[in-house]
Amino acid sequence: MKHSYKITGMSCNGCRTKVETTLNAISGVEAIVTLEPAVAQITMEKHIPTSQIQEALTKAGNYTIEMENSNDTINETMENPKEKSCCCNNKK
Repeated sequence: MKHSYKITGMSCNGCRTKVETTLNAISGVEAIVTLEPAVAQITMEKHIPTSQIQEALTKAGNYTIEMENSNDTINETMENPKEKSCCCNNKK
């Protein structure tokens, strides 16, 4: 199964690499992530819930994932959104 997902929270190639590496670490997932547009093309051996993918991305940083062309963002922090940051920026 191949799916296209919108990724938010990436601001540089370091973020893109982190997201791609995180997605590819999920068993049964092969992902290609682009920064412009911020999209992940994910091929799955079997169905993996978007919530499981979001959990992995949340551990990696302030990234969110949603099905492309969907208004339903899978993000537990939507009620209290965090400031957008770059994985390469150590300043707060």
